[in-house]
Amino acid sequence: MPAAGELDLAIRGGLCVTCDAAGTVTAGDLYIHDGRIVAVGGATRRARRNLDASGMIVMPGLMNLHDHLRDMTPGLDAAEGLKLDEMLRVWWRLNEAAGAAEYETMAAYSCARLLASGTTTVVDHLYPFHRDGLAEAAIAGYSSTGARWYLARGLMTRGYDPICEPLAVGLARVRALLAADVAAERIMLAPVSFRQADAGDYLAAREFAAAHGLRLYTHVAETEAEVRTVQAEHGCRPVELLDRLGFCGPDVTLVHCVLLSDAEIDLLATTGTHVVHCPSNHMKLAKGFTRVRDLLDAGVNVALGVDQMADMFCEVRQEVLLQSIRHEDPAVIPPALALRMATANGAAAVGLGGRLGELVVGALADVICVSARGLRIDPILDAAWSLVHRASGGDVRHVVVGGSVVIEDGEFAHLDVEALRKQAMGVIDSYLANTGIAKTRIEL
Repeated sequence: MPAAGELDLAIRGGLCVTCDAAGTVTAGDLYIHDGRIVAVGGATRRARRNLDASGMIVMPGLMNLHDHLRDMTPGLDAAEGLKLDEMLRVWWRLNEAAGAAEYETMAAYSCARLLASGTTTVVDHLYPFHRDGLAEAAIAGYSSTGARWYLARGLMTRGYDPICEPLAVGLARVRALLAADVAAERIMLAPVSFRQADAGDYLAAREFAAAHGLRLYTHVAETEAEVRTVQAEHGCRPVELLDRLGFCGPDVTLVHCVLLSDAEIDLLATTGTHVVHCPSNHMKLAKGFTRVRDLLDAGVNVALGVDQMADMFCEVRQEVLLQSIRHEDPAVIPPALALRMATANGAAAVGLGGRLGELVVGALADVICVSARGLRIDPILDAAWSLVHRASGGDVRHVVVGGSVVIEDGEFAHLDVEALRKQAMGVIDSYLANTGIAKTRIEL
C-alpha cells in the first residue's frame, strides 16, 4: 500500500454498500490506487484526485453477463409480440444487412448507455459473422468507451444459411483475434444454441477453448421445442447433452436455463457451471420461470443479464419481483442477494471471483456512485432495499472502471456522447433503409 499522499483516487462522503458475502454497509471514504481498492473507510488519506459522493451510495459496478449490443431496432413491430423462435426468424433475415460499421457503432453506443446507467462490465454474445472484420469492429467499439468488456464470440453454423459461418472459418477468425493480441481472458467461445449449432460444434469449441485458454458460453434450455428436439435426437435433456460434450464446468456460463430438471440442476452444481438469468427478457418473450432459487440453494452461481432490455437496476428489481411471484413468497430473493447476483456473482462467472464485484481491499476498482438524496429514494432505512426497489440507472452520478474515472457528475470524461448518438442514429437510419423496413425513426 502506498505511503500517505500517494493514492490515485478517493471517493469521499458516501455510504459504501460493499456487496460482500456479509452484506457489509459502511459510511466512509473509498480509496483506490493502481486500479485496485486499497481501503474502505478508516483513516482519512490524501489522494491526487477526489470524487464527491456526498448524498450517494457507493457500490461495485454492475455486471451485465448477457447482452447483444448490436441491436438497432428496439420495438420493431415486425418482431413485436412474437415468441423466441418466431422472433429469431425475423432477426436472422435483418442481420444480413449489418456490417462492420453497424457492429462498431452499436457496440460503442450500447456500452455507453450501459455505463451511464451503472454497468461497468458487459458480456456481449456477438453473432452472426457473415462478413470479415465484424469482431474487430465490435472490439473497437467496446474499447472506445472505457467499459470492461468480454466478447462471447458466437458460432452459428445452422439456422439461416445467409448468415451462417462454417465452423472452421469461425475458429480461424478466433485464432486471428488471438494472434492480433486480443487477450484470451476477454474471449469466450460461444456456440449460439442447439438451434444454431450442432453437437459437433460444441465438442470442437471445448477442444479449441482448452487449447487456447478460453472460457465457454452458450444459450440453453430456453424453449419447450429445444428440449423436445434434443431429447428426440440425443435421448437426453439439453444440459445433460452439454455435459456429455464436455460443455459444463467452472469455465462455462450457460444463459437462460429456463427449463431444467432436478437432475440438471444437480449436474450444474456438481460441475461448478455458471448460470445467467435475464428476468426482463424472459417476461418479454414469455419464456417461463427459471428456477433461480433452486439453483442457488443447490450451490450454482447465478448472475444477471440485460439481454437487450433496459439496464441492470431494472434486472435486479425484476429478479426479486419475478421470483416472488413464482414462489408466492416476497422474501425468496432478498435485496442484498439480488445485488450480489448483479455484482460478485457476475465476477465469478468471468473468472474474477473475489477480485471484482465487491468493495473489498485488493479488488479491481470498478465502482459506481448512486445519488440517493431526494424524492426518489429518501428515506433510506436499508441501503440494499433502496437500491433494489427505488434506484434506477438515471440515478448514477460517477462511474469508475479499473480505477479510471469514466463518468463524473453524469458526464463522460473522454467520450463525446452527442457525437456518438448522432453517429449511431445515422447508422440505424442506413440500416433500416438497407433492410427494406418501412419504419421512420422518431427524432425528438
